[in-house]
Amino acid sequence: MLRYLILPLLLGACAATPAPELAPASAPPMPAATPCPPAAELAQRGDERARGEAILDMAQSERETLAIALLPCLGDPDPALRDGVTYTALSQMMRSQLIGSETLAAMKAELLGMLAAEDDPAGFARPFAALVLAEVARTDRVAPWMTPQERAGLIAAADAYLASLTDYRGFDEAEGWRHGVAHAADFLMQLSLNPEITRPQAEAILATVARKVGTPEHAYVFGESERLAAPVMYLARREIFSEADWEAWFSGLWPADDPLRENAYTSEAALTKLHNLRAFSQAIYVSAKASNEATYEPVARGAFALLNSLP
Repeated sequence: MLRYLILPLLLGACAATPAPELAPASAPPMPAATPCPPAAELAQRGDERARGEAILDMAQSERETLAIALLPCLGDPDPALRDGVTYTALSQMMRSQLIGSETLAAMKAELLGMLAAEDDPAGFARPFAALVLAEVARTDRVAPWMTPQERAGLIAAADAYLASLTDYRGFDEAEGWRHGVAHAADFLMQLSLNPEITRPQAEAILATVARKVGTPEHAYVFGESERLAAPVMYLARREIFSEADWEAWFSGLWPADDPLRENAYTSEAALTKLHNLRAFSQAIYVSAKASNEATYEPVARGAFALLNSLP
């Protein structure tokens, strides 16, 4: 939320002629953020159930126009409009297959632009673009409509987003969620679930996950590690990687030659990395073991080996 700094006006008095007494100036009220009109109008339809029914009653063309119009509202500072109205409505339309592939393609293009944008001062638009791209990716998983090149483009976009991400804010009681890492993980999860994803694309997903599982920049406290574990678990279920592949991937998350290992308990960055890698490997190991499925044994062993290797 933007804060406006109001500087007091310093009034001087003329030494020769006394100035008339002035009433104390009051600071002008902070301008209220203008709600995103499409989301605000949809909110007037009532609660979530009423809004859902209103969307179902719309003509196809009206729904598709609304879907495109709602996209800028993903950056609205009001969490009720951004998350409760905009994201919920877009998710409903896509999960209920209420919009066609041409509109989905147009949404994808606009969302990718939002995800790549450098200007997101409030920090809401990019994370929520990632979350809605997860829903777009899900539509292709349920009923394929993208080309292999388009799927590769989505993975590359997720990778570029995480590579550039420095805003690790999760939840704020006044402003709601940002959660960029977790939303990107959800995007990767939907891609990992797609049976059309090739092995090179699966490798690219793992490389993207690896960017943030052990970041030394921020200690995760809002479930990011568990969300990052999800695409890894779903790729493990595909059985396209050998146990040796998994062993190499897990061991590469904190290589032996990383200088941070030398001062793991005397460096804030190293302690942060240690915390994040421990949380991630524990999430993988517990999920794999709790499943009681042999499919997950290679990742369970890889995660356990990583745990044992941590300083």
